[in-house]
Amino acid sequence: MTVEPPARPPLLKLLLRVLRIAASTAALVEALRNDWLGAGLAAMAWLVFIQVERSRAASNTEEPREP
Repeated sequence: MTVEPPARPPLLKLLLRVLRIAASTAALVEALRNDWLGAGLAAMAWLVFIQVERSRAASNTEEPREP
């Protein structure tokens, strides 16, 4: 018997995606306003969210190792 994946993405995955989009939008808006400190901080937040998503995806695809 196989288990089917859920039809909707988990709430945490959706929240991370929303935060990533908001951070990239904020970085762009702040750069257009010439607020370089705000743009840099928002860009760093965007990079952190990207890394978190990638690490979560990598941990979900790893096969469990048996001792």
